[in-house]
Amino acid sequence: MLSARFRSVANIFVLPIARLFAALGIAPNLLTLLGLLASIATAFALADKRLELALLLLLLTGFFDAIDGAVARLSGRVSDFGAFLDATLDRYADAAIIIGIALYLESHYLLAFLALLGSFMVSYTRARAELFIPRCDVGLGERAERLIIVIIALALSLAGIVEAERALYYALVLVALLSHSTALERIFYTYAFMKKQGK
Repeated sequence: MLSARFRSVANIFVLPIARLFAALGIAPNLLTLLGLLASIATAFALADKRLELALLLLLLTGFFDAIDGAVARLSGRVSDFGAFLDATLDRYADAAIIIGIALYLESHYLLAFLALLGSFMVSYTRARAELFIPRCDVGLGERAERLIIVIIALALSLAGIVEAERALYYALVLVALLSHSTALERIFYTYAFMKKQGK
C-alpha cells in the first residue's frame, strides 16, 4: 500500500496505467503477487551483486505496490481479502529486500534484523491501533518511504556518488531508525488518543 503522502503525486503517473489495467480485466491480487515476485527477484539480484538489475526490479516493486490498489478501486474489485493479501505479501516483500541487502553486504546481519523488525512493527502497530481508534498513520517510516530510501541508495551507488556498500549500509540504518521511531510514535499517539477518549 502506497503511503498517503506519496499517493497524490504517484496518481499522476499511476492512474492512466491503472485505468488501462482495469479495462483489460487484470486482477488486482495478481498485481499484488507480481509485486512480491519482483521483491524476491530484487533480493536475488542484490545477493548476486547485480545492482542495475536490483534497482530496476525494486522500481517494479514500487510500481506494483502503487498500482494494485488503484486497479482494485477503478475496477470495483476492492475486497477485504484483497486488503489482507496486500498487507500480508508486503511483509514478505519487505523481508526479501532487507535480506537481499544483508546478503549483498555479507555482514551487518543484526542491523538487517533490526530493520526488518522495525518494518514489521510499523504495520503491526497501525493494525492493532486501528482496532481501537479510527486511524493511526502517523510517522515517516511507512513502506513507500522505506522503498524510496533503498532506491536512492542504489541510484547513488550506480551513479558513482557513494560506494555501494556504504550506501546500502546507511539505507539499512535509516530504515531501522525510521521504522522503529514510527512504531514508537504510533504507540504514543494511540495512548494519547485513547487517554483523551477515556479508554
